[in-house]
Amino acid sequence: MLPYLLGSGVRNVLRGSFPHTRNCFSFRHSHFIEAGGDIAGMALAYDYREKRSEELRSQLLIMRYLKWGFIRQLPYLRRSGNILAQIGETDCYLSNIAVYPKFRRLGLGTKLIEVVEEQARKAGSSTMVLDAETDNEEAIKLYERLGYKIERKSPILKIRDRDFQFFKMTRAL
Repeated sequence: MLPYLLGSGVRNVLRGSFPHTRNCFSFRHSHFIEAGGDIAGMALAYDYREKRSEELRSQLLIMRYLKWGFIRQLPYLRRSGNILAQIGETDCYLSNIAVYPKFRRLGLGTKLIEVVEEQARKAGSSTMVLDAETDNEEAIKLYERLGYKIERKSPILKIRDRDFQFFKMTRAL
C-alpha cells in the first residue's frame, strides 16, 4: 500500500528516512533476516511511546522527501492516519513485514515476527498490533497461526483508483 499512499516518491521517503533517528521509518525500528548471506526479509515495528515522540519528525521527513508531491498525497496520508497504526500505551505496532518471494515458506516471516515480539516484550509492551489488508489471505493465515485475532475491519480507504481495507489484528505478548 505504501506506493499508493506515498506515490512515486515512496523510494525517496524510505531511503531518506531510514538513516535518520527519531522517525517511524528509521533503521532503529527495522529488523532484517538473512538466508544464505542474502537479506531475505525485513520487519518494521515501534511502540506507542516511539510513535508519539517520532510522529512529527516522520511527517516532516515525508514532506522533505516527497517535496511538492506531498501536497498531492496529503489527503491520503490524513485518511490513512485515521485508520492505520491506532495503538494504545501498552502496544507495539508491526508496521511492515516483507519476505522476498524466493525466501517465502521457509519460516523466515515467522522468525521475524518472533524477534519483533520478543523485543516488544522486553521493552514493556503487552500487545502486538498490526493492520493486514483484508485481501492478503496468505498473511492473515500466518498471523492467525501465530495467535493474532481479528479485532475489527476498517472502513474502506480510497487512494486514487484503488480501495484498501484492513483487519486490525492483535496478539497478547
